[in-house]
Amino acid sequence: MYKFFGLVLLSALAAVGAKRININDPFDQVTEWVNNKQRQVGTTMAPLPEIWLNSNVKYSGAQFLGIDSLKRTADCWQEVKDNEILFDINYGFGLMTFVLPHLEIEGKNMSAYAAVRDNSIHLSYTATIVQDQCHIKLNEFKIKNLGNVKFGASRPEYDGANLDGFFKLVVIPALNGIVDSNFSKIEASLQSLCKVKDIKNVGHVQEVMMSLL
Repeated sequence: MYKFFGLVLLSALAAVGAKRININDPFDQVTEWVNNKQRQVGTTMAPLPEIWLNSNVKYSGAQFLGIDSLKRTADCWQEVKDNEILFDINYGFGLMTFVLPHLEIEGKNMSAYAAVRDNSIHLSYTATIVQDQCHIKLNEFKIKNLGNVKFGASRPEYDGANLDGFFKLVVIPALNGIVDSNFSKIEASLQSLCKVKDIKNVGHVQEVMMSLL
């Protein structure tokens, strides 16, 4: 996923003399390119790490299906001020589905899935460029919404349960807590992908993107 952040950085090239500009079109083009690339290589799902949610819910062997469905969830912006470029990105997944082959709720085992139809993540970072040096400051990386959850389970008593409240009150804080604890690592990953020549040279953007995947 960190590599995708690098693609975002490369997708919105700094426009000369621009102040605050909408970058929806270049961002949409990048997400389409990334999705197609994921499908070509067959990487449409990934293991979901085990996260402690509460004492009543446990799972293992989970998969995140739909990583080839990246999309923009709101307007995305680029703001240029002197030698700083601020990127404000809102994205999510059209098919965010958690496949749960081993789910335990209140001591009862089952298989299940959770399709989160409304989901959004906010990413904001600033690239400061001085001559041939580039520095990245991560301003915010937060999961903003996980809602409209469709839940299916092998146990009839749990099948179709409304989990919107659980995702809002338990899952989002748990995931954001993990992000916060890895904030410096995420920032470092962005920094490693910050190359001034790649940001400014449109002709090399696709080549750089290919090297990141």
